[in-house]
Amino acid sequence: MSRYKAVVSYDGSRYVGWQTQKNGLSIQQVIEDVIEEICLKKVSIVASGRTDKKVHAKAQVFHFDSDFKLDAKGWLKAINGHLPKDIHISSLIEVDENFHARFHVIKKRYEYLINLGEYNVFEQNYAFQPYYKLDVEAMRDASAVFIGKHDFSAFCANTHEETPNQVRTITCLEMVQENEHLRLIFEGDGFMRYMVRMITATLIEVGRHRLSKEQVQKMLLSKDKQVCRFNAAPQGLYLVKVDYQDVM
Repeated sequence: MSRYKAVVSYDGSRYVGWQTQKNGLSIQQVIEDVIEEICLKKVSIVASGRTDKKVHAKAQVFHFDSDFKLDAKGWLKAINGHLPKDIHISSLIEVDENFHARFHVIKKRYEYLINLGEYNVFEQNYAFQPYYKLDVEAMRDASAVFIGKHDFSAFCANTHEETPNQVRTITCLEMVQENEHLRLIFEGDGFMRYMVRMITATLIEVGRHRLSKEQVQKMLLSKDKQVCRFNAAPQGLYLVKVDYQDVM
């Protein structure tokens, strides 16, 4: 039995998210169905983490085990040959059997894209397009609240029953303005459910002058699950990179 690590990009527009669900087509289901078609055997894949409905990925990572007589190059060619055009495996290598796509993650990078200009019909599935102006400098100033090691209980949808420890470290929260687009760059050791989108939506409220930096600080320190009611639109979010321990 061999273990393989794959890096996959996908346009999440027509999917219910990464994880297989009963209410629609998922990225995981599509890839598992393709692998089964190739080796005529059900194979489960394990990803670095979930992405939600309509969220995109430039470099999601997953692993799978198989004893089918194909090498890594063969698997790469075979899987891509069967995938739809909105899912693509960019690399696939054989790894040590101890490698785990989820448990060995040490850092992730997400980006959130906002179109600050005129509404663009061609970006409806790929960026958040507010109908209001944003004070980017106020957002940038308030973003400093989230950098560092914090209990992010107030900014995620995970219950304490399922995730008792909600302390995470954000090492980078940068805002890069590129003409009419604003790119929010998040890097950290882990992100819980809706965490990036809730923080982004909160910073958008700051940009609308509906929240102050001080209020955001109080929200974070409260650890209150009811304090943040904001959740940015999913189509602006991209999983960009996943870094691992050296166990491959």
